[in-house]
Amino acid sequence: MPEDRMRRKVLVGGMLGALALLWFRTFSLQIVHGDYYRRLSEENRVRVELIEALRGPILDRNGEVLVENRPSYTVAVVPSPWLDSTLALLSKLTGVRAEEIKRRALVQRRWPCQPVKVKRDLPFSVLASVEERRYELPGVIYQIEPRRSYPFGDLAAHVLGYVGEPTRREFAGLARKGYLYGELVGRSGVELYYERLLHGRPGARYVEVDAFGREVRELSHRDPTSGAKLYLTLDVRLQEVAEEAFGDGRTGALVALDPRNGEILAMVSRPSFSPKLLSGVLPEDLWERIRSDTTYPLLNRAVQSSYPPGSSLKPLTAIVGLASGIDDRDFVPCYGSFRFGDRTFRCWGRHGRLDIIGAIAQSCDVYFYQMAERMDVDTWAEYAGALGLGRPTGVDLPGEVGGLIPTKDYYGKGWTQGLMLNLAIGQGEILVTPIQMACYVGAIATGRLVRPHVLLRVEEPDGRNFSVDPKVKEVPIPPDVLSVVREGMLEVVEGEKGTGRSARVPGVKVAGKTGTAQNPRGKHHAWFVAFAPYEDPTIALAVVVEHAGCGGTVAAPIAGKVLSTYFSEMMAEGGTP
Repeated sequence: MPEDRMRRKVLVGGMLGALALLWFRTFSLQIVHGDYYRRLSEENRVRVELIEALRGPILDRNGEVLVENRPSYTVAVVPSPWLDSTLALLSKLTGVRAEEIKRRALVQRRWPCQPVKVKRDLPFSVLASVEERRYELPGVIYQIEPRRSYPFGDLAAHVLGYVGEPTRREFAGLARKGYLYGELVGRSGVELYYERLLHGRPGARYVEVDAFGREVRELSHRDPTSGAKLYLTLDVRLQEVAEEAFGDGRTGALVALDPRNGEILAMVSRPSFSPKLLSGVLPEDLWERIRSDTTYPLLNRAVQSSYPPGSSLKPLTAIVGLASGIDDRDFVPCYGSFRFGDRTFRCWGRHGRLDIIGAIAQSCDVYFYQMAERMDVDTWAEYAGALGLGRPTGVDLPGEVGGLIPTKDYYGKGWTQGLMLNLAIGQGEILVTPIQMACYVGAIATGRLVRPHVLLRVEEPDGRNFSVDPKVKEVPIPPDVLSVVREGMLEVVEGEKGTGRSARVPGVKVAGKTGTAQNPRGKHHAWFVAFAPYEDPTIALAVVVEHAGCGGTVAAPIAGKVLSTYFSEMMAEGGTP
């Protein structure tokens, strides 16, 4: 029948059309787009696992290891269609919320084959549980990764710093530099300042996986390149003694350096923190407690806090007075106070008539009030700047503040000469940092201002080495002026009436200056600055203890213990003090 023939023709035509369409689709998939789908197939079969590089170790000047790496287990998951089915069990085994795992996987979607770190430093018992149930956890793997270790515990925590995971915003920039998502980076101290040197270059593993994301075999491997080894200027023994002398119950800072080249031998900031505790992923409640601690344990007070210096700044005023030709022969004796205009300025004692050496040794305020009334504040500020005050020293640690050295411009129309009297004894608006004061006293000791630094030398993985060149400049102060001021500072420690006698070291001449700085928010801050040996200085230091009272009673003994250890070590090594 005609209708049957028509149906057969339509059916045959439809079949031929379907075959043609099938042929065309097959041709398109296998010939036109074959390479593309072959690559997709390979990418589903082959997983690229990037391998973190070892961060470079950090050592002291004598090769004592301060920071190194230890192996730790990290459980991770490769994002896949089976991720949701594993979340509940993985969360139960690791203690990490399922929502947090999904959030991390979402952030990492730009690198779909790169494992998402779920939990670091996994206890072996938890790792064993994950391994026992690995067939229920498709895409879940564990990795052996390096974690920072601190052989000396919390020693020099503010200098060394700590590492941690970058924020999402920070990682956007780090990814362009070859960093891996979840990789730890420097967050403070040397770890942050020298991140570029400490961070190595990651390696990679190319592994074949089955349909459930489980590894079948390794196809190839590229080793990572470790970061550089850093030698610091710190002396671990001196650092230990400095921290022990300072104690845990005090707040403040200490800096000891070599005034010839700026090498920092010891640096203390109190209160301190544990780099081991912070070098990982902290629970939010613990991080919030640290962040809200009103004692600010993460603050490096040696470079990030500024204080009024009190009488420890009187050597500066003496230098300006001598260099300006101020004659002290008509100064009135000290009977406990000095009248300037309609105001009475007090002294802490009754010292009678003194010359400049005696005034430094006994820290007589009345003597320096009289010098200040004849002094120009801008000239005083210029000399302060020449000795390293009022601006950052350039130390190779993050977050340094510059302090404040006021001038007439700073005060504007509020300037009166009476303000100079306060500045002359280290009070008023002036602010200094402990590291500035160490450089300042070192400049008085040697006539040269150094740029302080904690990096001594670097050893690259390829065998290249380089050392840090010291930056030193002469101070524009006449040598005879510095000589007189040094003599006065020697009397502070070695003289019978000196205020810093508790910093004496048997067999070594120590020069210094005490300071008791008024503090509007509580007890006075205690200061002591010093250098030794007097004849040829090799160490300069500054100590400040907050809310502690008198510098001669509190800060000077701390300095004395550090100096005693320093010279004991020197003599044990065959040197002479």
